[in-house]
Order: sequence, then C-alpha cells, then structure tokens
Amino acid sequence: EVLFDFAEKIFQIEGQAEEIIRSLQQQKKGHIKIDATESFGAYYLPAIVNPLSKSNPHIRISVNILPNHLVVEQTASLNNDLGFISSPQENEKLMMREAHEDKLVVIAHPDHAFSRKNSLTPVELDGQFIIMHEKKSATRITTDDFFKRHGVSPLIPMELSSNEAIKRAVEQDIGLGIMSRNVVSEEIRRGTLKEIQLSDPSMKRKFYMIHHKDKYFSESLQQLIDRVHQWSSEQGF
Repeated sequence: EVLFDFAEKIFQIEGQAEEIIRSLQQQKKGHIKIDATESFGAYYLPAIVNPLSKSNPHIRISVNILPNHLVVEQTASLNNDLGFISSPQENEKLMMREAHEDKLVVIAHPDHAFSRKNSLTPVELDGQFIIMHEKKSATRITTDDFFKRHGVSPLIPMELSSNEAIKRAVEQDIGLGIMSRNVVSEEIRRGTLKEIQLSDPSMKRKFYMIHHKDKYFSESLQQLIDRVHQWSSEQGF
C-alpha cells in the first residue's frame, strides 16, 4: 500500500511535467479539460467559457458532465484541469472555492392550482405531490433540510436524477418540482411551466470550483480561472 501511494504520486508528477512541457511548446495554445455536475455544467458554465472561447479561439475547452463524486475523483487524480461541484467535499488533494449561490424555486404546470399564486408558504407544500431529485444530490439535501426545518412532509411520486426529466414530469402535471431558477428559465419564458416564489427565501444551494493542489496553471488555464472569478463577481457573489 505504501509503494502504491508513492507510485501514484510519481505518475501524477510525471503527468504534470508533460503538461508543463506541452504548455511551453504551444505557448498560448492549450486544451482545458473541465468536469462538472449537471446543473452547473449545463446551465452556468457556457456563460463562462463561451466568451473566453470567442476571444481566444486557439484555446480548446472540453466539458464532461459527471456526478458530484466522480468530478471530485477525476480532479483528485489530475485527470482534468478544473472541476465544478454542487456540494462541498473534503479532500486533502484539492483546493475548493465557492463559485456561485443559487436560489431554488417551486415550479408547476400552468393548470396546477398553485400556478395562480405569486408566492407560497412552506407549510402549503405539506402533502403535495413533489417530484424530487435523487437522494444525496445537492438539491435534494437542501430541499430535505428546508422541509425538515418547516415540518413539511410532501408526497414523492417520483425521484429523478436529471433536471430535464423533472421538468418534463412537471410539464405532464405529475406534481410540483423544485430546482434552480436558471435551470428552468427557458420553460418559464415559453409558458410551459410556472415559477412560484417561496415566502421563505432561504432554500439556496452553492456551487464550488475545485482543482488539484499541485495543479500547474498554464496561461490558458489561468485565463479561465480569472474568467470564473469575474463571472462570479458579476453575479453578485
């Protein structure tokens, strides 16, 4: 086991050395590999990387959508340049920084009785059919904590691991949904779903940027990290 630990570190150092050599050879050119959870990778990351790609066409950026624990594993193994996760993780190999805070909202079919309301009290959700994210997901943990704090016991007809699947189920009027406001903004704009604010605005979640402590920051990667910080500031976080 001791030998394995040393061998793992040697391979990681070798990978970093090769990356540094490639960076020096390519100067400003580069390939940035990002792993991210679904909500951040699909609905927030494009706003960060697209401007950078347009202004720096020589930088190639690839994004892989993975579950939270796999993003952590890939980052800790130096198999990517950056990771974005939806719940904090303790790992001695990683550096972690808050990147964004997001408010969760209730969504409903336009014909649902709640769709005529501008806001809901938490207790009004008691006994309601609510399509939930899978257990141990960041949204589910935040939602369960909120319900427990307010003594709310919803009925859960379905548990789904995909934001898109939850939106489609709510559009079929199977039940209410709870998700990040930005994730459902397009459906709200089209009128296929209705957003309902909660009188208690404390149901929020955070996203985090992570990288290996020994990660070498090429010029291209540093530009991306600077862009993340700029975007986070623009969002008021």
